Amino acid sequence: MSSRLDENDSIIVFDKVFVPYENVFAYGDIDKVNNFFPRSGFLPRFMFHGCTRFAVKLDFIAGLMLKSTEATGVKDFRGVKAQVGEVLAYRNLFWGLTDAMARTVTPWTEGHVSPNIEYGLAYRVMSNIVWTKIREIAENVLASALIYLPSHSNDLKVPEVRKFLDPYVRGSNNYGAEERIKLMKLVWDALGTEFGSRHALYERNYFGNHENIRTEVVMLAEVMGQADKYKGFAEQCMDEYNLDGWTVPDLIDPDDISVVMKR
Repeated sequence: MSSRLDENDSIIVFDKVFVPYENVFAYGDIDKVNNFFPRSGFLPRFMFHGCTRFAVKLDFIAGLMLKSTEATGVKDFRGVKAQVGEVLAYRNLFWGLTDAMARTVTPWTEGHVSPNIEYGLAYRVMSNIVWTKIREIAENVLASALIYLPSHSNDLKVPEVRKFLDPYVRGSNNYGAEERIKLMKLVWDALGTEFGSRHALYERNYFGNHENIRTEVVMLAEVMGQADKYKGFAEQCMDEYNLDGWTVPDLIDPDDISVVMKR
């Protein structure tokens, strides 16, 4: 996979550049520049795209985990099944967030809506946590199966070597050596190699550092009035009792049957 899909970053410095004025989006308009991000609809749409992309990636990883534990013969172990179930639950969580973003929309400009930004912000925080957790689960569950492999596919093309690989590197549940090797190489490619590590770093920092993606959840809750709503809920509960007991008619103090209060 890394030989076909790896992403190479580069730094490009344009020392002398001519940009036709008709191609300039904003120039000298500080208000327009500062408000592009919050008012253009970019943020909720970006997060909707990112959550969908992440959910598809989890579909792929879920399939790899199910096949890998089958190939290693541990799929029915209770602990293994519990951890694979956790991976599937994460997969379901992010597909659920994409549904919530699409169905519980937020009003935008007249006649238009945008994906729900609160669920989008939840995706940003949870993906930061989940990918690291999935990588840990894979390494715990598959363990040495990820390294008990020949170094190159050419080994399978050499008869003198292949005759040893077929009996000693085969898997369980009718997985032949070549199929098991191909599967485990793919898992290692996705999670353990430089390619896999780049993806882990990518998911941990996808559009925001680990603090910023969390503080923005608080900022949005304050701006949208949700923070006051949540505090009000807690305050409503606190208003229902005082030093003398309950203050609302639907809750009853147990003074008449309390041994402690009678003393």
